[in-house]
Amino acid sequence: MANDRDKKAQEREKLKNIIDQWNANRLDIFWLSEPNEELEFHGAMRFYFQDAGQKVATKCIRVASTATTSDVIETLIEKFRPDIRMLSIPEYALYEIHENGEERKIK
Repeated sequence: MANDRDKKAQEREKLKNIIDQWNANRLDIFWLSEPNEELEFHGAMRFYFQDAGQKVATKCIRVASTATTSDVIETLIEKFRPDIRMLSIPEYALYEIHENGEERKIK
């Protein structure tokens, strides 16, 4: 039991450090909370939509660690719907882009 508690405390500390790094590089409005005992957190994140013509739109949504990827994608589609409707080819993908320029397509 104590071993499980120690492991969870280590996981929480690791997650807290990741969130602290995230928060250090964002405006206060896009702050994420510290994880609770169940390792759950919440906050706001900014997302960008860029069409083929290089026009960029941004939206801010509330996020929670309890949400699924599908939940977040559905919310993003709803938020960006007017922008997506204007696409000449209604095809889109979601990418995670890091500060160093590294990209990862979300499936």
